[in-house]
Amino acid sequence: MPLALISFELYSGALLGYFAAKLLSGRLKSPIFNIGNHKLHLHHWLYGLGFLISAIWYQFLPFPQFSFGFLGGVVFQGISCYPDWHRVLVRRK
Repeated sequence: MPLALISFELYSGALLGYFAAKLLSGRLKSPIFNIGNHKLHLHHWLYGLGFLISAIWYQFLPFPQFSFGFLGGVVFQGISCYPDWHRVLVRRK
């Protein structure tokens, strides 16, 4: 079933989130922390997912359908457009 049939707000939020992340992700650098012999790379999809889970759990976002769609679009863009999306904790060289 197409997403648009479920909710127009969810669908439009997902589209806007995807394209906003696509536009901004190349311009804004994700934070990387050195932890011992490893680097922790916080990709934008990871903190978008954390924010989405928190928003669902605590129900604090205005326009929840749109907001959930927006955050879902950000997460989907980060996972679908980068081949290294799964490399969060890597050994330093």
